Amino acid sequence: MTRSQFYVGTLLTVVWFLFFSIENTWAVELTIWHHTYPPAEEFIKQKAAEYTKENPNVTFKFESDPHGDYEVKLFAAFAGGNAPDIINLLDYLYPKFVQKKLLAEISLPAFGVKTKEELEALYEPGALVGNTVDGNIYGVPEELNTFALFLNKKHFAEAGLDATDPKIWPKTWKDLFALAKKVERRDASGKLTRLGFNWVWGNDGFWYAMQYWPILVQYGGHPVDETGAVKINSPECVKAFTETWLSVIKDGIGGPNYASVNPVNALQDFGSGRQSMAMAGIWAPPLWDQDVRDNYVTVPLPQLDPAKPATLLYNYSMTVTSASKHPEEAWKFLRFLTSDGDGYLTHTGYITGLRGWNETPTAKKVQGVDVFAQGMKWGSYYWKSVTWAQEGAAIKKAIESFAQGTDVKEALDGAAEEMKAARSQ
Repeated sequence: MTRSQFYVGTLLTVVWFLFFSIENTWAVELTIWHHTYPPAEEFIKQKAAEYTKENPNVTFKFESDPHGDYEVKLFAAFAGGNAPDIINLLDYLYPKFVQKKLLAEISLPAFGVKTKEELEALYEPGALVGNTVDGNIYGVPEELNTFALFLNKKHFAEAGLDATDPKIWPKTWKDLFALAKKVERRDASGKLTRLGFNWVWGNDGFWYAMQYWPILVQYGGHPVDETGAVKINSPECVKAFTETWLSVIKDGIGGPNYASVNPVNALQDFGSGRQSMAMAGIWAPPLWDQDVRDNYVTVPLPQLDPAKPATLLYNYSMTVTSASKHPEEAWKFLRFLTSDGDGYLTHTGYITGLRGWNETPTAKKVQGVDVFAQGMKWGSYYWKSVTWAQEGAAIKKAIESFAQGTDVKEALDGAAEEMKAARSQ
């Protein structure tokens, strides 16, 4: 081997080594975990493929699990040192995740802004509240939402009612329960064969909270007050549950014994045509049977006092974990993903909360968009707590207890004791 050949060979080896090292440093694989919701999964995968096409060095690995299993899996992954880069997270979990230092604070440059105020200006007022802890923002909404009431037009027509006529829309909870009796169906023996209305039963504590939170606020009741004292068994909360949740059972309208339990599609009964009215978010229709999707009307949520409306606000957000080795790239992808508000709304029914989301031509075509936009203005977030999951589970347990005959006050007293114990840990 000549000296020149030796030098050339050495140079090629060095170049190859440097290229290999740079290539491996340059290549980024981002792991995304999400709760199971097929329309969202498909959309995220589509956007990830688009991102990779524009950024060939970035690839993605996607996993999903039903909501209840998903949270258990998340905590196990963090405990085992195997946390993903990007996670889908409900706003009530932020205090706990931030306390445990599991989340990365949002990257302002990735969103093209320099200050928190500029970031907030990209979104509707209050959209980022659920993702903010101690003044710091840790995530962005994938699904900013409130609830409205859905009516099945065909069922109403069979009862001689026009579901599109605002005059028959239930203004109060009493109106809702009376209307349910008009549209329900029973066989010759009096057995319910089609529900007029029912709550969602048997799912996790958060699903229960989405339904009872606006009711408690309307009645002036709060599970936990501003001082941190547990008040779920207050007279206001007892009255709220007695006059709404318990009424459905006492009046024979519905209850847990009539409900289908589906952790992936909680609104199965309405979506299959077995129920005529249901409370849910704008995200619900994509999972319904086609006949129901072609025949529903969206109306405002019933109130205790229509002159003082109150609804809920919540968001199922996207955030980056503190375990990610590529946080900046992860935030850049989330900006790319969630900035497609029209795409999200069209494919998944999700509202990403960007300012003016309801004013686009695409949004204007969505049935009920104005109802949800107005409802958000009346909404509030749940109480914040690092032990929210345990507290929500205690309230769920109480609801299921009085649904089976336990006195409402007694059931809520039990929930209060469990909540106090959780908060004292």
